[in-house]
Amino acid sequence: MGTLLRRARWLGVLVLAGVAVLVPLGGSAAAAVTTAPDPCGLLPGPPATYTHVVVIMEENFSYDDAIGNANAPYLNMLASDCALATNFHNETHPSQPNYIAATSGFVTGVDMQSTAPSIYEQVPSWNDLEESMGGNCGGKGPHYKHGHDPAFWYPAIAADCLLNDLPMAASDTGATALPTAAFTWITPNQCHNHHWQTGCTGASNPDAFTQSMDAWLSGTIQAIQATPDYQAGQTLIFVTFDDGQGGTHREDCTDPANTDPSCHVVTIAVSAGVQPVADPTFYTHYSMLRSAEDALGVTTFLGNAATAADMRPGMGF
Repeated sequence: MGTLLRRARWLGVLVLAGVAVLVPLGGSAAAAVTTAPDPCGLLPGPPATYTHVVVIMEENFSYDDAIGNANAPYLNMLASDCALATNFHNETHPSQPNYIAATSGFVTGVDMQSTAPSIYEQVPSWNDLEESMGGNCGGKGPHYKHGHDPAFWYPAIAADCLLNDLPMAASDTGATALPTAAFTWITPNQCHNHHWQTGCTGASNPDAFTQSMDAWLSGTIQAIQATPDYQAGQTLIFVTFDDGQGGTHREDCTDPANTDPSCHVVTIAVSAGVQPVADPTFYTHYSMLRSAEDALGVTTFLGNAATAADMRPGMGF
């Protein structure tokens, strides 16, 4: 009940009658209002399995900083209108181990390859779409980071990585490529993932790079939403964050007793058949991996995903 009341308080500020308040760079929450189509509740329910599962991984945004943030109106609209996991934890700090956890069920160290099997080996087709990557499978580029590119770290799929881990041209308005594979991982660049770097558009302050992230996310999901497979209920999108702000290197965030805000992040399931729900179950990226596998009809769950809580029943996707 407390979760629902809290959501109602910020919902009245950010979303009124389905109208999302979109904040221009350097502006305030009252500066501009535009309508963004609701991507959820378009169909009465979810399918047993999906044709496409998409993961969009953003960065470094603790749950309590994100939910109710006037600089992230689209993210908050998704949290209100789709399926929000209110007790979702990353695995650890810093970034890369969480990317590997979300695709293999195990964490690794930083700048370390993973010999674990991955979801890329389980599905009939896959793509990693990496904004600003300089060339297939890890080509250096401005605002691209190897640690945010999970497929790059699995030697077992090195040959496929050269074919399927693809660069996207940078755009402040959203992803410039659409998912077509069974499993697609989308990584925005350092300008659009809530990081910000020198050379990015806009001011180097938290409000501005939160707005940049939100605008990019809005454009990306609206483009996917317009596809026939999405409209038919066959595309499931996870919007998640690698970890919260701060935290300790190698911290165990998978302990339900860990109340460090840097371990608590927003994760939202978005699909045409998803209805609004706030699920307080304890989940991790291992749970997201298990649920992605299950949504694609995979019955072998990798690593810690095998014992992680399934998100599908509680979140209705």
